[in-house]
Amino acid sequence: MLAEAITLRNTEPFVEGKCVSCAPPSVPTTIFKEDPVEPKTGIKFPAFLEDDSSPSTTVLVGIGFKGMRVMRVKNLNLYAFGLYMQPNSIREKLGPKYASVPTDKLMENPDFYRDLLRENLHMRVRLVVNYNGLSVGAVRDVFEKSLGLRLQKINPNTDYHCLKTFGSHFTEDIAIPAGTKIDFCQTSDGKLITEIDGKQIGAVQSKDLCKAFFDMYIGDSPVSLEAKKVVAQNVAGLIASKN
Repeated sequence: MLAEAITLRNTEPFVEGKCVSCAPPSVPTTIFKEDPVEPKTGIKFPAFLEDDSSPSTTVLVGIGFKGMRVMRVKNLNLYAFGLYMQPNSIREKLGPKYASVPTDKLMENPDFYRDLLRENLHMRVRLVVNYNGLSVGAVRDVFEKSLGLRLQKINPNTDYHCLKTFGSHFTEDIAIPAGTKIDFCQTSDGKLITEIDGKQIGAVQSKDLCKAFFDMYIGDSPVSLEAKKVVAQNVAGLIASKN
């Protein structure tokens, strides 16, 4: 879909992104011992956000990238992404149900992914632009199209005004050159906050929109299937952690 929005000709659909593999956490509060680098783009993601001693700390649970094949011969790595979650919130809401379930079983359990989306967990996706040819209009159009389809699947009776409000935040005066950080944060009360390079550009109060947005990463037909499985592996490790 993004291929249609970028001013390039004769493009094919996206090729699926790959996610770096990561082992279950050896340290309870963080997954990665060091800030990992997404290998296809060379983009580094912090292992945690905010104060690492705070209960509200969000930790990185998976990284990946999204690419596009151009004219059958060239691949463009458009952006890298990292998904962050709060360990304490995960243990509190999902621990009673999944603490005793083996990791390999969780990774194949559709209910587990549905619960990740349903429990109003504090989550954040950080996108880091890797391609200088992206425009904010292209990003807006792709999100509106994908979110519209997912909203219809999640709740056909939802108020689609939330999607129009979300799209209105991406105004044409916003530049997103390579290196731009675009954060999407779901709060526990169902608000989706959008930030660009640390500056909030908008917020929408809609649990359906939150669910549809993160469905793109840990739901059906995700941006990267490998990333989705690694997220499940690492979340399982956080649930099993005692601290």
